[in-house]
Amino acid sequence: MNAPVYAFRPDGSLMDLTCVQDSDIRWRWIAKALSVIPRFNGLNPVGAYSVAQHCVMGADAVANETGNSTLAGFFLLHDAHEAYIGDWTRPTISVLSQAFTELFGVPAGWMDEAVHRVKSRIDAQIFTKAGLPVIGLPGPLPQPVRDMDERMLQAEALALFGSKPPQYGEDDLRPPKLTGAIKPWGALKAEEAWLDRLTRHLGIDWRAEA
Repeated sequence: MNAPVYAFRPDGSLMDLTCVQDSDIRWRWIAKALSVIPRFNGLNPVGAYSVAQHCVMGADAVANETGNSTLAGFFLLHDAHEAYIGDWTRPTISVLSQAFTELFGVPAGWMDEAVHRVKSRIDAQIFTKAGLPVIGLPGPLPQPVRDMDERMLQAEALALFGSKPPQYGEDDLRPPKLTGAIKPWGALKAEEAWLDRLTRHLGIDWRAEA
């Protein structure tokens, strides 16, 4: 049995990150947190491009391309665990994985599996509360959602930095069918848009939340 790992809730009480409960999943908490967590560690040249904006724009692109509200809902929520554990970027996970291998002989890939397990446990609670199917634990997101995440990453990198992430090499992923240009929003706009899409794509009345 894991020892508790405590983190603050917005009201100052504590929750256990090893065993996130249904009562810990509050949509307004998640929207607020994601609206101020920056993608790319906030290092893009102009303004912070938030995780909330990424989720909103990607969810809208999924809806535009597929007309499937469940898939759009999955995209909206696919990074919601970051409200509880922060945004562990791919470069950060990779450099930590290398350090663990150098220091302790931990096989490559174990760090990714550990991070995925932590995220998946929180995802399971979030998806269940949203009425979405939980695909195993840990388990993958639906393939169209994972594909859109990669396509959004490339589109965001091109829009914000002018170049593609190095892992794509010469490959060009199909641009997502976006509703607007990728330009950083303010935190309040991102928060409100995330909550709006929660209702639009998943039918959740977040205002009724206790």
